[in-house]
Amino acid sequence: MIKMVAVDMDGTFLDDKRQYDKATFLSLFKRMKARHIHFVAASGSQYQRLRHEFAEVADQMDYISQNGAIVHSGGKLQHIEAISDQQVHDVIQLLRKSFKPGLISQEVVAGLNGTYVNRDMDPKILKIVKYYYRPVIGVDNLATIASTAVKDQFTKLAVSFAPGINFDSASAKLAQVLPAKLTNETSGFNTDLVGSANATKRSGLQILQDHYQIADDELMTFGDNENDLSMLTITPHSFAMKNAADKIRQSAAHVTQFDNNHNGVLETLKMAL
Repeated sequence: MIKMVAVDMDGTFLDDKRQYDKATFLSLFKRMKARHIHFVAASGSQYQRLRHEFAEVADQMDYISQNGAIVHSGGKLQHIEAISDQQVHDVIQLLRKSFKPGLISQEVVAGLNGTYVNRDMDPKILKIVKYYYRPVIGVDNLATIASTAVKDQFTKLAVSFAPGINFDSASAKLAQVLPAKLTNETSGFNTDLVGSANATKRSGLQILQDHYQIADDELMTFGDNENDLSMLTITPHSFAMKNAADKIRQSAAHVTQFDNNHNGVLETLKMAL
């Protein structure tokens, strides 16, 4: 029996226009609630953005944000896997040393309460950042940002590489230079999320599973990208999206009949629940 459904957002639950069939979802959500099935949004994005996406039922569901660094049940914080100021500074220095100017198009430091960018960020890029994160706060220099000064706990760095770069090679290079306690996971859109090696979507799900006493075989998961692999390989009820890369589809137990632009998650849930 399924007791929890966890969905990635971009490329999975949302279509390419960043929308979803809200009426169908709310109908299915009502069905899930009646059957005591927990619904989880599991994303690399921030909690604040996820709540906005599900405004009608925001306090009735669970959230794994920033690739597992932060876990909420409704409005209640369950767990945070923070990284230190020094780790943030070290990563930014490594980026400067390892990649030539122009190869990195965006650097973002995400925390529990907000997201931080350099004040001189290109306005076009800033507009994109503001879709995935909220609130977005400009600072003088990310290389010297202090958690005490902004009154936050840092959890992830989002590093986006410029269009046209060999992203797989750049991501592999970044993985090689990171300190042992940090890891990077691809979240799509030429972006790697860097954070604690202990924080994955799998670790976030484990916290919720322990909280609700839910076994792996009572879990259903959906994803389309590398950062979803940790939750696609733990249950016999995992679904890679039809639009996912071969590596992702081969790692999941199942593949959805429809892609993200044709309600792949919702159509699967209609048949499964």
